[in-house]
Amino acid sequence: MFKKIPVAVSLLLVFAMLFSFASCSLTSTEEETQTTIKKRTSDLPTEQLYVVAGDNQTYFIDAEGNTLSETTTLDDAGVLAKNTRLVDYYNVNVNALVDGTQKAIVSRRDGKSIGKQTDAEGNSVKMSENEQVNAAIDSLKKYMLVTEDYPDTEYTSDLKDVFPGAEYVSTLTAADIESATCVDGDTTRTIVLTLKSPVPKAVIDANFDKENIDDIYAEFEKAKDYMTIEKDKTKFEYVNCKIEIVADLETDNVLSLRYTKGVNVNTVIKGEGKLASVGEVPVAFLYTYTVEYSIDRTDPEAPQEIK
Repeated sequence: MFKKIPVAVSLLLVFAMLFSFASCSLTSTEEETQTTIKKRTSDLPTEQLYVVAGDNQTYFIDAEGNTLSETTTLDDAGVLAKNTRLVDYYNVNVNALVDGTQKAIVSRRDGKSIGKQTDAEGNSVKMSENEQVNAAIDSLKKYMLVTEDYPDTEYTSDLKDVFPGAEYVSTLTAADIESATCVDGDTTRTIVLTLKSPVPKAVIDANFDKENIDDIYAEFEKAKDYMTIEKDKTKFEYVNCKIEIVADLETDNVLSLRYTKGVNVNTVIKGEGKLASVGEVPVAFLYTYTVEYSIDRTDPEAPQEIK
């Protein structure tokens, strides 16, 4: 037989339960309010709009993480400080992969294109004054610009020779950079480092990628039945070079790297075969080479969490 609970005790229990429920409700509301603001995991500067999750408010953040008005701009010293910090962020995180501090499976994908150069005002420049040559380049480039397939690296692979650059350690500096931007999303951070154009060959060789001018000659070797490049009449200039980094916002682990290199090529094309009648034609074009690395730090030998 159940024991009877006195009325006074029952009332006390009811009030206690109501107070407990009210406290839980207040705590839950407070926690929900706090979690609407996405906190920055590091104090990287950004000139771009930084969106606060939940209320869609936008702010500019300076190098110290202070909120600025939308009209605030950085002075030269502030821009240099920002660029330096973003370049350092890139160097530190990439070198952690290169020197073996971090292990990862790396996938690589390449892209190539031939297009028009632009003048000082940003207007496109015709490849040549000979429309027959222009049409031939447009039709042949799909056969010329063939990319290779690269196998993924092993998780334990040495990554020193995987990433671009002649050195084992990245030595990119703020002095090499025209602009640097950083944008934080909900889960990832995107940094874009744009190099000063024209980019010195030494900067390309040491920090950017291992591709060289011979690759461009090799592309036209595939079209030798129609045209050839006269090497002694060829000039190159590196332009539109940039590095894009996507990193995890919470851990700062780099998830992907994308390198873009542009080369302004000014040369003379000699018609061959069916194009022999065009003779020698001055040609100017932009050769763009991109390489993208996807980085997976999941150890395939590690025990998998059962969900």
